[in-house]
Amino acid sequence: MVIAFKHKRNAYQKILLQVYVLSLAYYACLVFLIKTGLIINYPHLRGTGAPVNYLHLVVYILFVRSTVNDFRSPKQLDVILLCLPILIFVGIAPFYFETAAYKIEHIQFILNNEDALYYTTVGLIPSYWNFLVQFGIGLLFSATATVMLVRKMKDSERVNSEFVWLMCVSILMFFGNFIATTSLVFDSLSLDMHYLNTYLFALYLIIIFSYPFFEPRILYGTFLEAKKKISGNYQREQEYPHSVLESYKKQIDSFFKKESVYLTSDFRQEHLSDYLKIPKNNLSQLLPLIYHKNFNQLVNEKRIDVVLEKFKNFDWLNFSLDGVSQEVGFKSRTTLIKAFKSKTGITPSEYKKKYISGI
Repeated sequence: MVIAFKHKRNAYQKILLQVYVLSLAYYACLVFLIKTGLIINYPHLRGTGAPVNYLHLVVYILFVRSTVNDFRSPKQLDVILLCLPILIFVGIAPFYFETAAYKIEHIQFILNNEDALYYTTVGLIPSYWNFLVQFGIGLLFSATATVMLVRKMKDSERVNSEFVWLMCVSILMFFGNFIATTSLVFDSLSLDMHYLNTYLFALYLIIIFSYPFFEPRILYGTFLEAKKKISGNYQREQEYPHSVLESYKKQIDSFFKKESVYLTSDFRQEHLSDYLKIPKNNLSQLLPLIYHKNFNQLVNEKRIDVVLEKFKNFDWLNFSLDGVSQEVGFKSRTTLIKAFKSKTGITPSEYKKKYISGI
């Protein structure tokens, strides 16, 4: 319901996420019915797990792909991949037309020997090869998703919480499918694969469904409009397109290059707000988006840039720290030292000694 009505993503991504969650939830219910033996009361559900699991894998990689590339409609590759669960459904279709008695006998055999689930034949597809292909596709899709997310996160200036969630899901999906494939191929007779894979699947579900509760933006959309408490009132954050942020960045950079008012101790955020002709509260939202710093941090960094430039003049190297602080607008030498060390990693005194020794 949250995804359907509150999620702020585009319609295509919203549909993919809904299908992913629903298919995963259905498959989880199916695993529960098998583990508890209740599947015997619903024999017609037997055989539906395979196409649903393929669907879950396909929509996951499509959701990651659309999120990373900001796709708003399905591409040709998306349509091709969506044909995979349909083909699996067709391959298993003959089993769906079997009688209830036949299905109950088949299910009873599996309940008596759960690992037999991997060696029976459902429809036209031998279960062993069906699971092997499922695990192989899971490995391929999870590895591909991980690579796409890593590249996107490297290119992004800020870590996106939704990417972190998807990265966790991808890594766990790869790990689970790797163990499942290994157990199926190399130790299929001696290892209780059904229990092992069930535990891995349970862990997978915990990660998928618990993380969004700690990071609601995943459920409501990456660009969720948040409310922040400012001076006792709640103000809604605005969304800014990348082009708008770039435009403001050029104006702000131009201000610090052309103006010198920020080198006075009484420089306030209102001065910059008036220069840009935008409300002060909006400026408070813009600066972290553009520079990942608040107003004071940005101004202090710009002042230190001036100090570093001035230190190339030998006369400035002879100034006391109190004198330097006054020249660039710091109210105290303590603030200057803290800002200088944050920028350079060393104190002004250490910098001057290092600079003089290199002359």
